[in-house]
Amino acid sequence: MPPSTSPFTPLPISLLSLPSTPLLQAAHAFLLRHTSPSTTNHCLRSAFFALLLLRRLPAPPTTPQNEIDTEALLLAIILHDLGWSTTPSLLSTTKRFEVDGANAARDFFLSHAGGEKDARRVQLVWDAIALHTTPSIALHKEREVAVAAMGIAADFQGAYFSLSGGAGELGGLITVEEHQEIVRGFPREGFRGELVGIMCGLCRDKPETVVDNFVGDFGVVYGLDGEGGGREEVWVGWKGVTIR
Repeated sequence: MPPSTSPFTPLPISLLSLPSTPLLQAAHAFLLRHTSPSTTNHCLRSAFFALLLLRRLPAPPTTPQNEIDTEALLLAIILHDLGWSTTPSLLSTTKRFEVDGANAARDFFLSHAGGEKDARRVQLVWDAIALHTTPSIALHKEREVAVAAMGIAADFQGAYFSLSGGAGELGGLITVEEHQEIVRGFPREGFRGELVGIMCGLCRDKPETVVDNFVGDFGVVYGLDGEGGGREEVWVGWKGVTIR
């Protein structure tokens, strides 16, 4: 289901919106062109949750809030799942999906005004995407990288999101009303099924990239086809890597 609202229009309850900069508008158009509606909505929800957390969580003393590069943060989140792209030319056959996404986002950034002039911003975006599924590292990086990982994780935990990684108190950092508003704007319909299909497809098509991370868990549980077929093949692959 496509978004029911523009990400550049403030939501009525939280009053959040994406800054309407040329770079973020171009990134949004790129996302729409190269990913499915379900993936697009996931990326946009994640961006809004990150904005909410950025507002709510105090900045560390060494990183004043006004020094956060919000545009780089949001660019990374908007493009963080280009590794799930529906455009084959954006994908590799040998790299983890996070690396494919980081590389595609870096190429996008470098092709737009400003990206080629600021290596640090480009690296921030690359790191935020490459590490978004590895919070044990991302949370100790620059604040942009950490908040990107938190915003993306919040789309899976919703109003139970906590900094510990497990389920927290309902409404502790994200209220039920805020969560519902963001989901209404960028619906979740079809996301779970598509996620399983993508993860199992990675296990099938790029098995060497899933043996040391959570993606392989999908193959063990759901098989290579999302319905249980090929589970043994995934498990044998895991054991082979472990033994070596």
